[in-house]
Amino acid sequence: EEERLAEEARIAEEERLAEEARIAEEERLVEEARLAEEEARLAEEARLAEEARLAEEARLAEEARLAEEEKLAEETRLAEEERLAEEKKRAEEEAAEEENRLREEEANQAVESKDDDEGGWLLDEKNEDTEKADVEIEEDEETEAKPAEDAPAEESTAVPIVSSPEESEEEE
Repeated sequence: EEERLAEEARIAEEERLAEEARIAEEERLVEEARLAEEEARLAEEARLAEEARLAEEARLAEEARLAEEEKLAEETRLAEEERLAEEKKRAEEEAAEEENRLREEEANQAVESKDDDEGGWLLDEKNEDTEKADVEIEEDEETEAKPAEDAPAEESTAVPIVSSPEESEEEE
């Protein structure tokens, strides 16, 4: 009877130890699964964080590229405006010079024509007309020299007045 009870106690102890071992193994497996799941979660978080970092870097690089493009476009636009303004200024200067040259030619031709017709009696008058034309040219140049914001340049259509010999005689 004692042997049977000892055997039952031994078997019960073995079953208890086996059950404890089984429970410990299950707990170990559950812990390993939990740790593997935690590692996977951390790896996924790290992957997502890296993707977010790379996306942010790409966004910042794109913003920098767009800002550089805008800067270059603005510089190009300003350079083009400056070039066009310079061309316009040059064209206006050339037109004013041509207008002045034509005015001088007309004045000289009118005086020469009268000199030829009247035999040189207009020499003093020619000098006066030339001086008037020079004054008008200087006034035009001063007007053109002012910035466009201060006073808009007006094209002068004034032609120096040269009196005919008959008018000169009437005045005397």
